[in-house]
Amino acid sequence: MLTKKPNQSLFRRILFWTHLGVGIATGIVVFVLALTGALLTYEAQIKAAYEPSVAPSVDKAEMLSTDELVAIARPVFSGRTTTLDIYKDSTKPVAVKAGRHDYKLLDPYTGQFIATETNPSEGFFEFVEDLHRSLAGGRNSVGADIAKAANLAFLFLILSGIYLWMPKRWKGYFLKQRILFTKMPTAKARDFNWHHVFAFWMLIPLIAVVGTGVIISYGWANKLVFETAGLDVPMGRGKGGGMWAKSSGSGVSNKPVEELVSFQAIYEKARLVRDDWNSLSIIVPGNEKAKSVDVLIDRGNGKQVALQQQITYSRETGDVIKEQGPDQLATPTQTLKRYIRFLHSGEVYGIIGQTLAGLASVASLFLVWTGLALAWRRLISPLFVKRAKPNRTLLHN
Repeated sequence: MLTKKPNQSLFRRILFWTHLGVGIATGIVVFVLALTGALLTYEAQIKAAYEPSVAPSVDKAEMLSTDELVAIARPVFSGRTTTLDIYKDSTKPVAVKAGRHDYKLLDPYTGQFIATETNPSEGFFEFVEDLHRSLAGGRNSVGADIAKAANLAFLFLILSGIYLWMPKRWKGYFLKQRILFTKMPTAKARDFNWHHVFAFWMLIPLIAVVGTGVIISYGWANKLVFETAGLDVPMGRGKGGGMWAKSSGSGVSNKPVEELVSFQAIYEKARLVRDDWNSLSIIVPGNEKAKSVDVLIDRGNGKQVALQQQITYSRETGDVIKEQGPDQLATPTQTLKRYIRFLHSGEVYGIIGQTLAGLASVASLFLVWTGLALAWRRLISPLFVKRAKPNRTLLHN
């Protein structure tokens, strides 16, 4: 006697087949996005490991003064807000920056710029990032539109999967096979188990990474988030200045340059503000006779605004004019925009956040693989099963 399968609600059936159809349609692209996302997990650390190091030599035993470094940095990105980043680790070169990709490395002993092309990881990560954002088609390409749509579809799969994940009974075997890796008798049962377990344990990181990807990709999603938060909607991408650079711009002093407090003296003061700083970023004044100079003290990875403070020093007296913590460094809109940007990569929470974002990407690879495998067994495999031919002898009797 055949047993009847329990009736499923119409909503659940519709949601299941929609989930299945969207997964099949976008699975390959989502797999590429997840794979490239996993490769980008520790991009900053890997690139840093390949960055050239600096050290004193017989000819140059001491570093150039901060004033000399500022003078070298000033004309590099003329007309743009530029920072001179000096690291606590003395083996790291000084960086002259005007944005994420606009930077030059400077040897503080010789005053010569170091060719960044020598970093073997630079080209690799540029390619992977381009593949991640636009399937290597470039910004505003068809590939970029496909990548955005696939990311949006993946968010739907995650959210619809929450409902479909729920077991018939919240105990025993039904629950166990959805939250624990279990030895299964068949490949189909194993894929079902893995699909549900990876989704369960990586749900929050997945929503964070994929959801922020949608917000970054689509203007309507960006607008929805900021309006819901009661904030001004950011307009487009900012130009120049780096992610955190913000100059107070206090005007030009009437004093001769030689009478102004040196950048070296200000640097020495700033480095004593905190013992746990990782980098000091001097926002390079456009004019050598600027009345003040801003120094950003960073205790994190350069992308965690909560671990930053900015001090404005008078170049006429050397005194502190203004001190700004994380809340004063940016408007609420800017703070949320930066949080969304670096929540996508996990960097807002440092190495732990990066690791969770990377694990979410790896989990996505398994979700795509097991999802497509289950779809194949449900829709394609039955087509290749040989049906038993009727026994003609019995039919004639």
